Amino acid sequence: MRTRGRPRAFDRERALVAATNLFWTRGYDGTSLADLTEAMGISPSSLYAAFGDKKTLFREAVMGYAQRYTTLHIEAVAEPTAREAVERLLRTTADEFTDADRPTGCLTVSAAMTGGSDTIDVREALRTQQEAHARILSERIEADVAGGLLPGDTDAGALTDWVQTLWQGLSNQANNGVSRERLHTIITTALAAWPR
Repeated sequence: MRTRGRPRAFDRERALVAATNLFWTRGYDGTSLADLTEAMGISPSSLYAAFGDKKTLFREAVMGYAQRYTTLHIEAVAEPTAREAVERLLRTTADEFTDADRPTGCLTVSAAMTGGSDTIDVREALRTQQEAHARILSERIEADVAGGLLPGDTDAGALTDWVQTLWQGLSNQANNGVSRERLHTIITTALAAWPR
């Protein structure tokens, strides 16, 4: 069955990546519709037809990006120990934060947690997702405590908070131009404090 209208004349995925990168570097409030259509190589009517409004596009860009980190958390906790899980998570994200093919740091730290009332729902969705990531990691740490791989007095919640704080710090450092190699050195130094 034929559909009405002209076929879409652009690559939706490529346009979404362009929008994501623009939001990443300029934030929601700093990105205009004109900026988006220029970066995406489409007209305003094509943007609205394919993505809805700017707010909907922002949500899709941020939540699509954030899904990658859910996958990284799930893959990391499959490591044999919580320490190895944390190391994998931190090293993988340090590599992601310094990937030459996109802006440095983390989109959710750099741009998504800023903005006015238009982005409240996105920030709330990210907060919920970050809480889920913390639960996954905390449960992995608790399993190591129960299995005798970590000291019995290890506070899984505090250790999880420490990891998340380090993760956000790595993002900020990457935003400030710190090299991938330096981030890995920071991770090595930080992991020396892991409970034994």
